[in-house]
Amino acid sequence: MNIDVHAPDEGPYRPEDESVLTRLFNGPRNWIRNHMAFTVCVVTPTFLTALYLVFIATPQYISEAHFVVRGHSSQSGISLSNILQSSGGGGGATSENTYVVQDYMQSRDAAELLIKQNQLLDVYSRPEADFLARYPLFGFGKNFEHFYKYYQGHVLVEQDSETNISILTVRTFRAEDSQKIARALLDAGENLVNEINRRQRENLIRATSQEVLAAEARLREINRKLADYRNSVALIDPMRQSMPMVSYVTSLQNMLTSTNMQLGQLQASAPNSPLIAAYQRQAAILSDQIKKSSGQITGSGESLVPKITGYEDLMVQNDIQQRVLGSAVASLEVAKQQANQQMIYVDEVAQPNAADWPEYPRNILVLCIVFLSCLGLYIMGRLLIASARERNLH
Repeated sequence: MNIDVHAPDEGPYRPEDESVLTRLFNGPRNWIRNHMAFTVCVVTPTFLTALYLVFIATPQYISEAHFVVRGHSSQSGISLSNILQSSGGGGGATSENTYVVQDYMQSRDAAELLIKQNQLLDVYSRPEADFLARYPLFGFGKNFEHFYKYYQGHVLVEQDSETNISILTVRTFRAEDSQKIARALLDAGENLVNEINRRQRENLIRATSQEVLAAEARLREINRKLADYRNSVALIDPMRQSMPMVSYVTSLQNMLTSTNMQLGQLQASAPNSPLIAAYQRQAAILSDQIKKSSGQITGSGESLVPKITGYEDLMVQNDIQQRVLGSAVASLEVAKQQANQQMIYVDEVAQPNAADWPEYPRNILVLCIVFLSCLGLYIMGRLLIASARERNLH
């Protein structure tokens, strides 16, 4: 007779048979072993991120400034056209210049200017900054292109679509550094606007200024010719100086007429009078003098007529050129007024502030992003693996 010896029936496994310490030790270990992929893909990155944010990440401070770029017309008062322009999206030259200033603040030129004048490289290489946040970035070289990418991530300029106010935000590892850099960027933007005004004013005034200078040069040339002509004819004003001679000839003609009248009366009343010969001699003398004086006024050679003609021609040119010069000067004044009306200004609505507490890093937001991203990748991986297994089975 065979006796079958069996081990005592221990019965089903019951958790209460284990000690509390054993369960505490084996519980997480079993969970990790059963969920190794989830632990590696989701839990571990989130945990490491939390360690970095709590113990390593350096606080970063933000300085914010608000500004607008206004034109001369927008400062003169509030009108219906200005209101419609603002509500319509801020079109026009002022908005274009606003975009220019915004783009400049985030440009390579602004970054290079801050490096030279405000030691921007030292600002982002502070010793207290952690290895993932400071410049140069971990794993990247130290050159300007890498710094410019880093700069664009820490300096941001946006425009409020409702108010058309530009918002400048600067993020550094110290509150005073953020305020200093924001102040320097505002000053750089104002210098840019001043340079735009200078160029615009020069472009508007240059052409009219050249016309004024050219008109002045032509007028001086005509005046020089007029002076040379006066010296050559030895007359200051031939027209005025000819008037006494014309009056003299006129008086001689009047005297000749009176003499001829008296001579005619005497010949009619007393043909044998001895005064007839005297009147005849007087008339001959007057006629000869009139002929000589008229020859000095009219005729060719040394008469006054050619001299008056040349003088009047120069005076007409002088008068025309004076009118041209006056018109050019008036155009220059109009161009100056137009340039003044088209000038733009940077108005600071809110000065750069010194932050009381750091706004970066945003721990909760970063943890949520890391967790959700890893979870999404984990789920996608599980779905791909399940799909591959199902295809192999088929």
